[in-house]
Amino acid sequence: MDKLIDIKNLTVGYNSKIVLENVSLTINKNDFIGIIGPNGGGKTTLLKAILGLVEPISGELCFCDELKNRRSNIGYLPQVNKFDSRFPVSVFDVILSGLAGRKSWKQGFMKKEKDRVNEIIGQLGIENYAHKPIGELSGGQMQRVFLGRAIVSNPKLLILDEPDTYVDNQFENELYQKLKELNERMAILLVSHDVGTISSYVKSIACVNGELYYHPSNMITPEQLASYNCPIQIITHGSVPHTVLKTHHPHAHKH
Repeated sequence: MDKLIDIKNLTVGYNSKIVLENVSLTINKNDFIGIIGPNGGGKTTLLKAILGLVEPISGELCFCDELKNRRSNIGYLPQVNKFDSRFPVSVFDVILSGLAGRKSWKQGFMKKEKDRVNEIIGQLGIENYAHKPIGELSGGQMQRVFLGRAIVSNPKLLILDEPDTYVDNQFENELYQKLKELNERMAILLVSHDVGTISSYVKSIACVNGELYYHPSNMITPEQLASYNCPIQIITHGSVPHTVLKTHHPHAHKH
């Protein structure tokens, strides 16, 4: 397999507090890895270390030559887009900004780059509001736009931090189908709290809770989660919404 990133014995923290310790993970070109774990376990910190947004305390992040320029070759859809919805910028321009890593803004954008934005707009089915101000969009519409910005440069690796938060069910279904298509040409790291949903799409799972435990398939049991020290619920989907909780055995009543 062709490696994109080799993470070796990585330790990361903030203000001397360690969040991740001795983490190792290899990301290959065709990977689709679901990252799960409890809140505060270090999932977002791992993504930030890969993106170069936080400096490791120790360990190594080895990137292949294709990823040396992280700005243009890694697409990123953050958990919360800190974007002032009052700012008068259009959907088209937000997606176009995803190409800024390839050049200086002073150079301006050529026709081929604007054509690429139109291509992405068509792929995501957002033509009807391509020239609307970003502040007029719903949550689901806005996530489509930010996904467009993340993939417009055709990155080698796409990183998504809980992209299904604050969106409608229709967009969630569209999103996972789109990610399945994108995985044919790029590796994907997907942080999610919903193991039940992502297990239908990801190829492997990494449990992150201070440490990282890599599970080489998309099928994971409550017993494995417990052994990985990954205390989260497994949610299943069916005709009746329900959650599978840990089995407990009440004490027998005395008569």
